[in-house]
Amino acid sequence: MSEDERPGEQGQDELIAAFAALGGPLTRDEFMRLPGSDKYYGALVRLAAFLLDGDTTAAGDVARDSLDAVRDAWGRLGDPEKARVYLRQVVVDRSRSVRRRRAADGHDTPQAVPGAPGAGHAGIGSQDPQISALRALPDRQREAVVLRNCMGLSEKQAAQAMGISIGAVRSHLARGTSSLRIPPQPE
Repeated sequence: MSEDERPGEQGQDELIAAFAALGGPLTRDEFMRLPGSDKYYGALVRLAAFLLDGDTTAAGDVARDSLDAVRDAWGRLGDPEKARVYLRQVVVDRSRSVRRRRAADGHDTPQAVPGAPGAGHAGIGSQDPQISALRALPDRQREAVVLRNCMGLSEKQAAQAMGISIGAVRSHLARGTSSLRIPPQPE
């Protein structure tokens, strides 16, 4: 994934800095306009869709619920950087919950819905061998690979989103990328 395709936060950083220069931190409403924007919301849906095997319908629900959770928690967060970290944590945690519920219920993963937010992202819901290999990874390895390589987060940011140490992220990332490099076995 190229730098242009990554759902970067550089524009957000500039906007937050501009608000700070004008006299202070962002209010809850000002901050919520950023992740609620189409571009950032689409990035949240793509993150959840990667973690949910391409199910963009469930990913949209996870993204909306996560934004609601940040709105509700703003009083204790109060800082845009803490809110962004919390938002990524909530998306990862809620995606895990959906996967656990599906596993417990014995449900198959629904396919991506064409035209849904994030569905246009290359590979989500497709039969691309790389996406299939990514889906075959254990959950924590997939989370580490997606957060670090697909979403462009630093190891520290990935660790915060996953709720684990940086060393654990490195370990999951190394194992996951190693598994992705193994050539497919001939049948």
